[in-house]
Amino acid sequence: MKKYIYIVFLLISSMTLGQTMQNQKVQNIDERNDERFENMDYASALKHYKKQYEKETDLEKKQTYAIHVAECLQKLNKPQESVQVFHELDSAGIEISGEIAEIYADALSNTGEYKEAKKWYKVAFNEPNGQNSARIYGKMKNLSMIDTLQLDKDLFLVNNAPFNSENDDFSPLVYNGGVVFASNRPKGTGAKKYAWDGGSFLDLFYYDSTGNIKNFSKKINSKFHEASAAISPDGNMIVFTRSDKKEKTEDKQSNLQLMVSSKNQDGTWGKPSGFLWNSVDFSTGHPAFSTDGKRLYFVSDRPEGVGGADIYYSEVSDGGKFGSPVLMGKEINTVGNEVFPVIINDKLYFSSNGWGGLGGLDIVMQDLNNIQSRPVHLKAPINSSYDDFGGAQIDMNTYYISSNRATTSSSNENDNILEIKKSFFKGIVIDKFTREPIEMADVTVLGKRVAISDSAGLFKVSFEDWNQQDIIGGKDGYQPDSVLSEEAVSKISTGELIVLELSRPIIEGVVYDSLSKEPLIARVTIAERSTGKKIEVFTDSTGYYRIPVMANEHYDFLSERPRYFTRRQAANTGVQVITERNIAMNPIVGQRVRIYYDFDKFDIRSDASHSLDTVVTVMKYNPTITIELSSHTDIRGRESYNQKLSDERAKEAFDYAVSKGISADRMTYKGYGETMPVIECKNKRCSEDEHQMNRRTEFYVTGYINEKGYFGDDYNKFYPDSLSEVLVDSDGELMRSTQNTITGIFESMIGGVEGYDVFAYDDQNKPLAKDKTTKEGVFNLIVPNQYKYKVVIEKEGLEVTHRYINLEEFDGKSSFDVVIYK
Repeated sequence: MKKYIYIVFLLISSMTLGQTMQNQKVQNIDERNDERFENMDYASALKHYKKQYEKETDLEKKQTYAIHVAECLQKLNKPQESVQVFHELDSAGIEISGEIAEIYADALSNTGEYKEAKKWYKVAFNEPNGQNSARIYGKMKNLSMIDTLQLDKDLFLVNNAPFNSENDDFSPLVYNGGVVFASNRPKGTGAKKYAWDGGSFLDLFYYDSTGNIKNFSKKINSKFHEASAAISPDGNMIVFTRSDKKEKTEDKQSNLQLMVSSKNQDGTWGKPSGFLWNSVDFSTGHPAFSTDGKRLYFVSDRPEGVGGADIYYSEVSDGGKFGSPVLMGKEINTVGNEVFPVIINDKLYFSSNGWGGLGGLDIVMQDLNNIQSRPVHLKAPINSSYDDFGGAQIDMNTYYISSNRATTSSSNENDNILEIKKSFFKGIVIDKFTREPIEMADVTVLGKRVAISDSAGLFKVSFEDWNQQDIIGGKDGYQPDSVLSEEAVSKISTGELIVLELSRPIIEGVVYDSLSKEPLIARVTIAERSTGKKIEVFTDSTGYYRIPVMANEHYDFLSERPRYFTRRQAANTGVQVITERNIAMNPIVGQRVRIYYDFDKFDIRSDASHSLDTVVTVMKYNPTITIELSSHTDIRGRESYNQKLSDERAKEAFDYAVSKGISADRMTYKGYGETMPVIECKNKRCSEDEHQMNRRTEFYVTGYINEKGYFGDDYNKFYPDSLSEVLVDSDGELMRSTQNTITGIFESMIGGVEGYDVFAYDDQNKPLAKDKTTKEGVFNLIVPNQYKYKVVIEKEGLEVTHRYINLEEFDGKSSFDVVIYK
């Protein structure tokens, strides 16, 4: 396609070049070959450079010819052959640098050898006083997106379009039940040959609904190039690109022009006239009408542009007049080339080599109703390592695009119009609240299961199983979710994931101090009564916790925090999504736990063992506290007997705690007999219940030991922002829930990559992790298992750049390496 980049965009009309060259006076063969190359007559230049290479005996000159051969091969869209020549030069120890290194890297990128391409782009970028560093840096940046752009290539079938030929065919346009396209096949009007590669001139052809192919219009096609057309929505105006010898620059080169033709009453096209804003000083081409026909988009290299070729638009009045050109913004145009605009449903699709991608020109998209800071890249196989451009959507599942790649049905190196047909669409099932993927969820259409989500939550649905119906996801224990037909059609047509968000019931609440009402960072454990399964989480700095649970289940709660009494609660979940349980925790200081005894007994009653277990749990969770066990009796019986009985009761409680694993060094016990009653009964007749209140053993905290270094009191300093992500295992060791690691390198064209803040967010902009770049720009982010991440690089609170990462890019691994460019 490179010849058409130049023919249709980069200003020079090849059809006059052969005639011009024949009249030029050259002093020797080398100058003549160089003239051919400079004038883009690459086919002739290649032939003569090869001849000189074979004849030459001087090693240095032979190397120069070899480099020229490799350059010509790359220009003629033969990257494999070009790479082979460059590889032989490199293996022979010949220095490859500067622009030649860039051409080598371009060829490697075109053949999909991205790692090697990056190496040679760096060689070109590091050239002293390099004038093309911005462009080369952009190409290196492009390579960082390769893995993401190849994720969906197995969802499509790729074949040549039914009207494609062995010649050059490109720029399909849907019109009147058929397709208008450009081709240099021999049956066109432009039968004359041109210099670039010896092919015929371009004409517009029409493929109708019956399968016939014919010349589009003899009024429009001429003996020169006609290509890249746009037809107004009402079908009454056509705008197309022409290379015409009548208007030339001072050096006798032709720029490209837009031509306009209106339909006659008999349905034929009238004589074309020039677009008002054509100029002899620059090229104008590649038209595209907006959906409503009130705006004409086109490409030009006029001097006020951003890069080589940029996209402009003109407003179209009711009378068919075109307003002055308006340059589109930096969200569209780059220092590279933006070409072949196409409008589909108010979305601007265009090809660019300035926004990154798989190599060559890649097709990107901006929603004209919601323009973002950078366009969306279309993934493989719509894009490839070759030039991809000039597309049309036939229906929701079928696209025609232009590409110079080889396919299974064609190995020629010309421009082909490919039919790319979706055989599947992709989706993901996630938890609505945690944003984590859900495995083994059913995806149904009209009650029929059409897919099951994998370990990453992903699923694929064949178009044989879906015909624009609602898509429903479900799994036991979750509320189902659906994507309605209209939304599904919109997402599938633009290649977006179908996201099914299942709502698992949750229990949430706030843990707080019962006296001060301040929130507490605490551990909350729930046990599922039917299965015994336990879930443990820590609250965040606001005391908030949230735990996913099952519907129609009973749960027992345990809330624990150092220096607070463990709190037990229970909750039943129904079908509601959220069950709220706020938990008030009582501080240990100033409070006592009491257990009670039967009259004249010292053994632990069954109800008392529950209280003892609570004390044991508190002591296990707070290994720094020391306690005293004080035992008391009622006033009945002799005082000496009661003293002995209280000693035995205190000892029994002590032994029980030791049997449960509490160190004896942390406890003291003492019997107080009848000396410290809760209710005074000496001067009144007490009831049996009042005597019971006096028969007790009390536990109270006497102090704290060995607190230094114990995580229990200050785990908030380790994970201050944690929410349902920090767990404590059975050994009391802090650990994370399921997690991924994003390891990256930040690179900047101007250097100085140390000390940048790096943040990871989920798809709802919730912060997940933070790090700072090293001297080499390295960072590490440990993040929970989410289906999408946004990694943001900041300096002094201002965003420098960002990169989106999908869970599927981890490819089943727990880590992902990424390079983020400024």
